[in-house]
Amino acid sequence: MRETIARETIAHLLPEYNPFPPVFPAGTELRVEQVARRQRRYRPVVICRAFPGQADTEVIEAMTVRRVRIGRLYRRLFQKITRLDPLPYTDRMWRVARAEGAALLHVHNEPKLLAGVHRHLLRTRMPTVVHVANEKPLPRVSLDVVTHWVACSRYIRDWIARDHGIAPARISVIYTGVDAAGCRPAWEIPADQRSALRRRFGIEDPKDTVLLFAGRLVREKGVNELLDAFALLRERFGERLRLLVAGNVRDSDDPRNEKAVYGRAASARMAGMRGVRWVGSLHPSEVHEFLLAGDVFVMPSLWHDPFPTIMLEAAAAGLPIVAGARGGITEFLAGCPGFAFVGDPAEVRQLADSIAAFVADPQRRVVSGRWLRAKVEREFDWSRVCGEFEDLYDRLLHPDKALRA
Repeated sequence: MRETIARETIAHLLPEYNPFPPVFPAGTELRVEQVARRQRRYRPVVICRAFPGQADTEVIEAMTVRRVRIGRLYRRLFQKITRLDPLPYTDRMWRVARAEGAALLHVHNEPKLLAGVHRHLLRTRMPTVVHVANEKPLPRVSLDVVTHWVACSRYIRDWIARDHGIAPARISVIYTGVDAAGCRPAWEIPADQRSALRRRFGIEDPKDTVLLFAGRLVREKGVNELLDAFALLRERFGERLRLLVAGNVRDSDDPRNEKAVYGRAASARMAGMRGVRWVGSLHPSEVHEFLLAGDVFVMPSLWHDPFPTIMLEAAAAGLPIVAGARGGITEFLAGCPGFAFVGDPAEVRQLADSIAAFVADPQRRVVSGRWLRAKVEREFDWSRVCGEFEDLYDRLLHPDKALRA
């Protein structure tokens, strides 16, 4: 039996660009929220930026949220005009972590945060975990101050080891999760309720087959390739085929901002296409209902997506998934019956043919969707993620007790 370990404080450091708790789908913030709500062996303190209307300190279930507030005048003068920031975001976070008596820092998915606390870690040698969920270059000068690395997939683990010379023994793979118990699959939803959900998103005819996409409207997500494939599929299957798209457009009027320009062009294109509806960005609490409105989830990532959270959410809804063999996607979808990876999602006809296999065969959709649902129930619930994190903290902070457990 595991010995009881004192509730020492784990300081979770978040980047400053998204509100916390998340108000729109953001994998990092969602993971931190779901894990911190469930932590029991340790006391989680989430340190993040304060956005308008948020309290500086908030207690939510098991976690304490400490928000760093940076005034508008300070931000404009020292971070935008002069860029001579006398008290950077990371220094403020460090002060909060120390004031909260942190026993361990858990830095989440932002190399700049690690670089910012580097000098403090050199001085104190506080145990530090760095969570890596994409291929942003890691600050080489800071690699040795990290006690342990967490990769979101084997794909990212191999990238860390190969490109940064980190010993594999210093890297753990901890996959993200989903609320399997709280997110019921489509076949457990009463027919009238599901019909109402579909009508909310503009699907009036119960005989329509609905394709879904959810993600940022950016080039690497393959949005335009999906729209091209949908145009081909409408020629084959007619007006009973529909496409719902959820996702945000980068907020910028700068013509040099490629992501914003691409997103605006994609949204304008959808507005002019028959059978396509862009529903905008959804609150995290709305994502599951959006997924329940569909029949096939399409994930035409052109890049090596490390391990998209939306993939698990679609599986929890019982949806079959169309995707290419990219990044960590293969680690979840490999072996799914009735499924074959798209050879190249950038090849529109290949993408269309993979989608068509599910559109034309409802039973194939059922077999794949039920297999994926069973997989998330068995292996990807948030309780598993939280347990793996706390086991890691045990090993780093109390190695003798962790060995005896």
